[in-house]
Order: sequence, then C-alpha cells, then structure tokens
Amino acid sequence: MFLGTLPFALATFLLLTSVLADEGPYFASDLYEQGRMGQWPIEAYRSTSTVGAAVNFMEYSPQCKDGQYYFISPRGYSVHKPGPMILDQDGHLVWTKPLGHTYNLNVYQYKGQDYLTFWLGDDGKVGHGEGTYYMLDSSYKAVYTLSGANGLAADLHEFHITLDETAVYTIYDIRPADIRVAGGPEHGWIWDGTFQEVDIETNELLFEWRASEHFDFTDVYRGRDGTGDSQEHPWDFFHINSVDKDAKGNYLVSTRYGNCLLYIDGRTGDTIWTLGGKHNNFTDLSGGAATNFTWQHHARFRDNGTSITLFDNSSRGKGAPSLPSRGLYLDLDQEKMTVEVRHEYWNSHPIRSQSQGSVEILDSGNVLVGYGFSAAWTEFTMDGDILCHAHFAPGRDFSRGKVVSFRTFKHPWVGNPNTRPDFEVYSYHAAASWNGATEVATWVLEGTNSKKSTDFIFITAVPKDGFETVLPIPKDAKYNYLRVLALNSTGHTLASSKVARWDPFANEAVVVSGDSDDADDDDDGTEPFYKLRTFLFVLAGFFSAAVLAACVWLVKRHLASRAASQEPSDKERGVFRPLSRFSMGEGSSDAEADDGVEFSALLGDREVALHSDLETGKSKDEASR
Repeated sequence: MFLGTLPFALATFLLLTSVLADEGPYFASDLYEQGRMGQWPIEAYRSTSTVGAAVNFMEYSPQCKDGQYYFISPRGYSVHKPGPMILDQDGHLVWTKPLGHTYNLNVYQYKGQDYLTFWLGDDGKVGHGEGTYYMLDSSYKAVYTLSGANGLAADLHEFHITLDETAVYTIYDIRPADIRVAGGPEHGWIWDGTFQEVDIETNELLFEWRASEHFDFTDVYRGRDGTGDSQEHPWDFFHINSVDKDAKGNYLVSTRYGNCLLYIDGRTGDTIWTLGGKHNNFTDLSGGAATNFTWQHHARFRDNGTSITLFDNSSRGKGAPSLPSRGLYLDLDQEKMTVEVRHEYWNSHPIRSQSQGSVEILDSGNVLVGYGFSAAWTEFTMDGDILCHAHFAPGRDFSRGKVVSFRTFKHPWVGNPNTRPDFEVYSYHAAASWNGATEVATWVLEGTNSKKSTDFIFITAVPKDGFETVLPIPKDAKYNYLRVLALNSTGHTLASSKVARWDPFANEAVVVSGDSDDADDDDDGTEPFYKLRTFLFVLAGFFSAAVLAACVWLVKRHLASRAASQEPSDKERGVFRPLSRFSMGEGSSDAEADDGVEFSALLGDREVALHSDLETGKSKDEASR
C-alpha cells in the first residue's frame, strides 16, 4: 500500500510541473529579473524537445504589433542550446535549431525570394571567428553557403547582401607586419581587418580590402595588450565589424578600435573620408554628439546615402563601459562635409553594452535597437520614444556574457517547413506544434480506430496559441488513434501529423515527431516520451519510506513558497541546474561568468539532436558542443 502511493505522489507532482509550457511572454516580471526563472529563462513544450526563449517585456505598446518577427541568436555561458531563433511579435517561439553558437541571423531578399542568413563556425578566435554563412529558404533548407575566397574563412561579424545582389562579409586573417610604431617588433603579427565581396552563385571573389594596407597602426585607440609578438598571439589592431555598400559602388566600414567609419573607394580601396576617430573629416553640427561614438557596431547607409545609422556602444576599453549605449541616426552632407544627429535612441533603462549591437529602421517607421552583449532589444518611434523594451535574460546579468545575441532584427517572414507537425497526447489533452511554420491559424484534432484508416473523424478545433497549442479531448471520445491537422487562415490544410496511439488511462505520454523518418510508421508512429510507469516502479523499489516522507515535505514546501511569493503573472517553470560554461567569442576574454543553467523538466530529460544537416533539412544525432 505504501509503495503504491509513491508513484502516485510523484506522478501527480510531475504532472503539475509538466503543463507549464509556453507560458510567456512576461511583463515587467520581478521574478524574471531577479533570476528566479533561471539565468536563461526558457519555454519548454510537451510536443517537442525544442526550447524557446522566454521574453520579459519591461515596456510594451500595441504599436509594436506589426505582424513581423524578431530574429535573435541566443548564445553564451548560460545558453545550453544556442542557435538561430525567430520569435513572433508577442515573443513566442516560431523557429529555432540548436546548431551551436550562431551569429547575425537576418532576412535578405535575393532574386525575388526571402532567405534566412546566419553565420556558423568556430567563434573562439579571440573576438572573431572562422566559419560559413548560410542562406536558408522558406522551408529552412540551405540553398547557398558562402565561406571566404582565396582560402580564407568567413568571419562572424558581417554578412550583407548588397544592392547589386552580391555578398560582402568580414574576414580575420593572420599576417606578418612591422608594428614598431605600436611598441611591437619589426617582425610582428596582426589580425588583419579584411572584407570580401563575392558572387553568391559562384563564390567568385569580386573585391577584397585589407585594413593593414590603408589604415595606420597609430590611428587606433587600443594598444597591443601584450599581443603581436608571435603568430600564435597576433594583434587585433583594427577590429572590423560591419561593411555596407552604396549605390555608387563604395563601401562603409566600421573599425571598432579606430572609433570611426571609413568610406572606401570601390575601385582603389583608398579612404575617401573618415567619420569619427583621430582623423575625422566632418564638421559636427551637433557639438560632438555625432562623432564621439566609440566601439561602435552595425553602420548602415540610409536615405540613398544621405544618412547613416549605427549602434554606439560608448565603450572606452576593457571591462564594462562607463556610459550608456545608444542608437544613432546621423544626417550626412558629403559635399559640405557636415554631420548632424537626426535622432538618438536612449533607453530609459540604461544599458551599457560592451560589444555587439544593431540599429534597424523597420517597415513601420519604428527603430529597433539590439543591445548585443546585453540580452535586450528596444523598439522606438522614429523620434526616439520607447514603445517596447524586451529582455530575453535577467537584466541583472547584462554584460556578463551569460546570454547575448550579436544583433537583433525584425522582418516579415513566411516559413513553410518540409517537416510535419509535432504531436503529443496524454490523458484527455493533446498538444501540437510545428517548428518554423508561420501560416498555421487553427489546429484540428481528428480520431480513428484503425491506424491504416484514411477515414478520420473531426473531434475539435482550437485556434493556434503561441508556439504550442493544447487541445482538449472530449471525455466521450472513443478513438484508438489521434492526429492533428494544421490549417491556414483560409481553412486549407497545410499538413497533418502522424497518428498517435491513444489510451486515456496510460501512465505515459505519447509523442510523434514531425522530423522522424516515414519508416517509423510501421510501429504505430508513436514514441513513448516519458516512461513514467517503468521509471516510477523502479524508483519505488530503491527508495525507502524516508524518501517518500522527504519528497512529500519538499513538494509541500515548494508549492507553498511558490504560492506565497508569486504574482499571478509570474510563473516559475521547473528546476534549473548548472551546466559547463561555453566560449563566448567577442568580448568574452575579460568576462568571468557564473555557471550556465538548464531547464530540467521533472518528467525527465529530453534528448535532442543538436546539429542539423542544412543541405537537406534533416537532423543529425550529434553530440552538443
């Protein structure tokens, strides 16, 4: 009798904690900001092992609801499943793949079609990386891959499709150099700040530029810091971090350690003018506010080359910057050589971002600022009023390297994955999700008594709600097999899930994966997700009455403390445990971060393939980084 109560008590507790999925977004949640939901708050789901970022909106306005999607690339010491991630306008997950540390997730149009673009590779190269840029179509299949020409590897900082439908991206390569002017040896070594322009179809090199051939070592603001004496420890003197190309065929280059932007002749590579830094060529009509940016990122031409936007990190060197970061919108007169601030974008919650960051002019006319090394974005009106301010990690941990995203963007996107929906059924509830699908409006639950039957009976329909939608199963339903249909806004069926064997009295949930091979259909298309029955009875055989008493006491204390401390809108979701640290890439060498965290569903661990075959869209079972 006693042993029988242990499985029941544990199963009840596990059931209570398992249903708290897709709970976000949160709104000015103190528990979130205090780290009570973990150093990387996440959403976990019943129908899939996919994990989404939980967003905390510190400020929110309906003016941000434009039907478009946020594009981030969470990574860092606390992110146990880093990869590209799309969120909807409300902060719900739309698509993600745990590919590893990913940078620069964006959307570009190429030859009339939209593509997801991002960098993936080795980001442990002292603030830069060696890897490949991918271009994924609406089915999330890699159509184009681009790495460096001339045997060089593409760097993580920049990938930009130009008005000519070519691609420009940054490269860091080690070269010998005489760096005596910087206090180094005659036969020293540098990381050169290089960019290439290539043909997307052929990867043919069209143009290449190297900072060492056009920029003086004495014009930078950061010293060698003990580097440059050997090929193993080269000096990163320039630190290129963005490249744009205008309609004239010239390039706008940002050098972090030069605190300036360079306008480069697209034929000769010579510098036409410099904005900011030690050799600024412009008269600042704003009393210095237009040219005093430092450690800046993501410089882009706007308004047919008459203006520039950039993210001013306002950093002055190692450690946390002393001044708040800002977005800048500058008016540029290249004939009179004057520059003036049109708008500044200051956050009412000041963020001092040591590195990374972005500024984007949205289709709505709003301005989106991503804070890079701090896990936040803010959407402003054009004039600089805050509309929405969101965190995807606790603000107390900003600039500590725990959760970061190199840039943040917002775009329209249509996703039509070549997988099927994921589907879970347990007791009298089912759950449906479809990673990457943007056109689902309604989920329909159907039943049948034969797995091979093509005659399915309508049971219920529920509007799509967030990433995962829960569908109640009527108590009088008498079907042996269930499936879901994904319908679009006009009622057309986009796809169906595989069928799941249903026993409302079973002690285990059944999940059918949309990614699994069709061969799985021969065993009912089902995969027991949580083997509760076996697990609980084995557990009961090993634990004594003292264990049961301790469990009951801990459960009661947990539930009582949670009820006492939580606001109705703040819900904790599960237990967190430390993980090993991850390499951070840019700016991480000076940071000492706490151990990471992972959401551990009390129902048990969920295994997931951490790498994807981007050429076919099929997942691979590979170990995590």
